[in-house]
Amino acid sequence: MRSKIMGFMLLAVAATSSPLVIAGDAEPLQLPPTEALKLWTPSEGEFNPRMPANPGNLAFAEEVTVAYTVTKRGRTKDVEVIEAKPAGASSQWAVNAVKAMRFEPTESNSARQLVRSQLSTRWGG
Repeated sequence: MRSKIMGFMLLAVAATSSPLVIAGDAEPLQLPPTEALKLWTPSEGEFNPRMPANPGNLAFAEEVTVAYTVTKRGRTKDVEVIEAKPAGASSQWAVNAVKAMRFEPTESNSARQLVRSQLSTRWGG
């Protein structure tokens, strides 16, 4: 009985001192774009936004600010529109573009720190 209790205690100590438990799902650093680029650089790639069947009837936002999180794998998640101009116009093209982005960690980000940042972009079509 005593060895079972000791075993459970050792397991509990190991679990609570494990680096994975200590680190857990760390909150991302909230950084402005210039600071975020010091930890993650965009990978080269091409993005072709999906167009609606009849784009002539849809007003596209000309300028969109999007917030996003870069994960440890260099992908984006939690993408949300902060502002779109003109208001009420479709900003889905910007959301799709940011969701498609991939990032590589910089030398100073070997731990692959999660980062929450923003991007402002203009419609070029």
